[in-house]
Amino acid sequence: MNRIRAILKNKLLRTILVILIIIATLVVFTNYLFTHPEVITLLLSLPPAVLMLLAIAYIGTIVANAYVLSVSLKMIGKKVHFAENVSLTGYSSVVNFFGPLQSGPGFRAAYLKKRHGVSLRSFLYATVVFYGFFAVINTLILLIALLLRPINSLLVTSMALAATIAVLAALMAYKKNARARELLRSVKLTSAYFWLIGAGALFLSLCTAGAYYIELIYVDPTVNALQAVVYAAAANLALFVSLTPGAIGFRESFLVLSQQLHQIPTNVILSASIIDRAFYVIFLLLLFVVLLLFGARTKLLRSSHSS
Repeated sequence: MNRIRAILKNKLLRTILVILIIIATLVVFTNYLFTHPEVITLLLSLPPAVLMLLAIAYIGTIVANAYVLSVSLKMIGKKVHFAENVSLTGYSSVVNFFGPLQSGPGFRAAYLKKRHGVSLRSFLYATVVFYGFFAVINTLILLIALLLRPINSLLVTSMALAATIAVLAALMAYKKNARARELLRSVKLTSAYFWLIGAGALFLSLCTAGAYYIELIYVDPTVNALQAVVYAAAANLALFVSLTPGAIGFRESFLVLSQQLHQIPTNVILSASIIDRAFYVIFLLLLFVVLLLFGARTKLLRSSHSS
């Protein structure tokens, strides 16, 4: 541990470490594209208008996440420039997709602790608030869809059983975990930042629904916006239980299981998912390159001002 701290304090070694991380990330991207050549082929077949709309939707998700991060930090008494929040969100999106077990939040926590002295407890509190809002928003969408559509008894029973298990698990965790109880007691419902995080979670949900809607209507023009919203809610909730990079497999399973809620055929789900995976990988690659160029430009500006 002391050796690692010594390396981080050494400017030259720290620079070499950053370069190695960048190279490793580019290698991961390159390897992915070489082993999945169909990604490039598929994207080249998409109309430019579809690509542009998807880019706008996914940029919206980055802005939404950066906004949530910015408000979350203000809620716990830390102010970080919004441009830095955007950069951190972009890098953590790359880590979250290619890293194990949805490791983006851990990356953000480590960065904020090192760079801005944000305690892990404070970051955990802000993260729990955001995920709570995100889960509630998307769960409500599915519940409303459940009430509006004729659903067979098996699905209703399954959802009721899953909800019961989730509630019991939450109660057990609350009873056994003193930190969880402390975090919940410290929630300030009168705080404007608390509700602004909720607004950010809603905006994020709408941006993801927009991206999925674009993909779905490209595959099947008969899909409507309400179906896409329910579809997106199921896909978003899959993130909470996924163990694979980008929730691969888990998201598709959730979408098929919730098929009676959004009423989108299986072949459309699979085709839209392939488009989404292909586009998102290239989007992350371009985002990573832009962030690198932005970081280099920022350093040049700082050096020119200091000289």
